Amino acid sequence: MVLVPFSGNLLRGSAGRQCRIDGCLFHLFILLLMLSLPLPCPGQKRSERAKAEEAANSGTKVGPKRTDRTAAESERVRIITKTEFVKVVVRSNKGYLSVVAVPAASVTLTPLTTGQKRAPTIKEIIKDEDGSLNLINLLPGRYKIAIEHKDYYPFSETIQVDPARPNTFVALNKMTSRYGAIRLGEVLPETKIFLDDQEQKISPENGGVVISRVPVGSHRLKVSKEGYIDLKKEFEVRPGEQTFVSARLDPAEVTINLKSLPGARVYVGSEEKAIIPPDGNISLSLAPGSYPIRLTKDGYQEWKKMLTLSLDNNPVSERIELIPVPNSAEAIWQPADGERKWFPQSSEWKFSGSGALIRGDKPVLFDTESSRDFNIYRDFQLEFDVVFTNGKGVAWVARAKDPDNYYLFEISCPQGGGPTFHFYVCQNGKLVWKDSQRIVEKLDRKGDSFHISFEARGGRFDTRLSIANAPSAAPHLIGIFQDNTLTYGGVGFRGRELSESLLKSFFVLPLSEGK
Repeated sequence: MVLVPFSGNLLRGSAGRQCRIDGCLFHLFILLLMLSLPLPCPGQKRSERAKAEEAANSGTKVGPKRTDRTAAESERVRIITKTEFVKVVVRSNKGYLSVVAVPAASVTLTPLTTGQKRAPTIKEIIKDEDGSLNLINLLPGRYKIAIEHKDYYPFSETIQVDPARPNTFVALNKMTSRYGAIRLGEVLPETKIFLDDQEQKISPENGGVVISRVPVGSHRLKVSKEGYIDLKKEFEVRPGEQTFVSARLDPAEVTINLKSLPGARVYVGSEEKAIIPPDGNISLSLAPGSYPIRLTKDGYQEWKKMLTLSLDNNPVSERIELIPVPNSAEAIWQPADGERKWFPQSSEWKFSGSGALIRGDKPVLFDTESSRDFNIYRDFQLEFDVVFTNGKGVAWVARAKDPDNYYLFEISCPQGGGPTFHFYVCQNGKLVWKDSQRIVEKLDRKGDSFHISFEARGGRFDTRLSIANAPSAAPHLIGIFQDNTLTYGGVGFRGRELSESLLKSFFVLPLSEGK
């Protein structure tokens, strides 16, 4: 008999007696190790050990006198509710077994040893929360241990119970669960979750949910929410494992199929979404709602439409016929017309019976149409007469889409240098130099009038000049420039480098394409 600390677990005997010990394997090991301490030491003679054992069984004291620590039978087995010392009688011919499984599992211990006293079959239910069951006073020998639980497949194994020594059987890691679990992450509020077509009644917590007790095997999962695309997945649930599935949903979108001219730019509101490819077809995806859709293409009128998109009408198809921007008709301006054929009106320009004095670096465009701010031409012929009032030259505008995007052509007559013909492109209000060509003709005679003939055809621009005081058989070709940035727009004038010029007449004629 030894004095051993125990806590918490149930210690059961073959006679049904029970006491509480700690379910920890370490405590059980210490218990059984200490139970072996009363064995005689190696220095005691064999005859003395035999006499001591015989005396112990008969109640006669033999050998050195010592205190009798044998406890009464009622003290040997007790229920312990907290850690304390318990007196336990150790029998060298009995076995001790600790089983570790799961709470509520049934444990059946069937003896297999033959040729000796047959031990009874033991059936117990694990009641401790830590899943441990402790058995004492077992007959040593071979046993078949069977463990059953509703959440696990039945398990059995043959074990050996040895006398007077600790025997521990850990079944927890050998038992195969019938179930696993599914953990869903990023679950949105009001989301519906279906497992194998059965809706799960669960509430998201911290953006996630757990579906427990999912049978092992293949399963189908569907996650749905109004306004989002259903998430569908198939996966395997493994025994005792938690399978993670991201339940992140993508917003449901409506497909818009557009057919139009290649190169047209597609805008949703102010944002450019796409450019129509060479085959003329493109698809966009947008969430349900109302959107202003625009298509633009150089040389064509802008197309606009407000589209209301709904998942009930998906997809939506639009065939868009872009209409070419019409050329303005031929037009003429004379000093008697004053400022009424120009846009916008400029406080820096001065009009008189002699003509229009051109000053300032803001473009002013020719305008004879009531439906547009200024005339628009693709290919055209421009003729005008001008005097370099302060000797600095003249600058004119072609293919202006607006006051910040246009071509600028300038004849510059700097002091102390020969005249030069310059070509610029103005984009988003920034003037970028493209090319320059020297002019061999003398243009510095004060008061000279010049007739300028300018032709824009496709991406080529030819300019010729005639001098009123130095007539020639044909106008002088002073420059040829090429560029394809702009294909249509307005014509007009602006100052450049503080130049002032007097416009005396103006005539523009649209040209047929390809001629």
